[in-house]
Amino acid sequence: MGSSLNFKQYYQTLCTILALNFLGCLGTETSWEDLESNYDHVLNVFGLMNLDSGHTSFIGLYRTTDLDELSQNFVGVDTVGYYEDDEKEEEGGYWVIDSIYEPAALIRDATVLVSDDQGNSYEFSFVEKITFIDTIYFDTTFTFYGYTFDWDTTIYDTNTFRINFYVDTTGTFNPQSETNYQLSITAPGFDPVSGSLTTPIIPTIDSLVQRGQAADTINASEPFDIFWGSQGNGKGMITGEVLFNNQETDTTWQEWCGGFFEQAVDFSDSSAFIPGSFCEETIDSPQPEDYFVRLTAMDDNYYEYFITGEIGEYANLLLNYPTTKGRSVGIEGGFGVFGSIGSSRVLKTILP
Repeated sequence: MGSSLNFKQYYQTLCTILALNFLGCLGTETSWEDLESNYDHVLNVFGLMNLDSGHTSFIGLYRTTDLDELSQNFVGVDTVGYYEDDEKEEEGGYWVIDSIYEPAALIRDATVLVSDDQGNSYEFSFVEKITFIDTIYFDTTFTFYGYTFDWDTTIYDTNTFRINFYVDTTGTFNPQSETNYQLSITAPGFDPVSGSLTTPIIPTIDSLVQRGQAADTINASEPFDIFWGSQGNGKGMITGEVLFNNQETDTTWQEWCGGFFEQAVDFSDSSAFIPGSFCEETIDSPQPEDYFVRLTAMDDNYYEYFITGEIGEYANLLLNYPTTKGRSVGIEGGFGVFGSIGSSRVLKTILP
């Protein structure tokens, strides 16, 4: 009985304390603290020297932003294309319109120079967009007051791809492996930025080996090894991707299992082990699909910025828009990265 009273008294005391604290809070005026970004903006650089043939080296240039500033600005719309709905009985289709945005912190009026140890200097110019013209042909038959008309016409659809990078528009810049490059950037209202890097050796994939033999067709459910030529020191990334020829007519990709991977590699090794994929379901009468394997060598700057400490979060710069991390690698006077890559690619076939 005594212990029950003690608990009751304890409970009542606790409730009283909580109530007094709550009433005390009601009597205190609270207000949000206004946070303002009171600092000088600096340049934020995203530079990539690409050794791969047919790929462009570029410099993305931005500034740091304010806390209350929008990250992107709406700049217009673009026509994606004209599509016909086969499921509808009536003829006709519809246009697809896409909104266009660009980074609010984009810098357009900078002077960007890339030079090498041989005294060659290349000026990179700002390119906002590239425009392509698609031709759409209509062959339409319609009836009007009992008369049949054949209507043929051609529509020219303009598609714009926004680049917003500084590139070599002269076509003379051709970066080489094992070469030192320097970056110099000046922009009105900002401190100058400089950078430096040494490009990597371009790797070579020798073979894909499965069951102890070189294979042109890989079984995704079984492990295999990827061998490359002598590369010395250095680091990089190896990736595998299944390429489905036509995802609109071939629905195999919806049931496909295995074959996709990305793995950091050390070139002091001579190969990488790729484990097989365990798949609970199998595809009836599977057909081989194209299998794209890419081995990418990276300079120290690129690897440190995008790979070190972030294995499993790697994003290919050629496919994804860059984001900044508040760090400077290969850059002085600002934020960002000045890096380089070179890759070897092979196309094989794969079975699930």
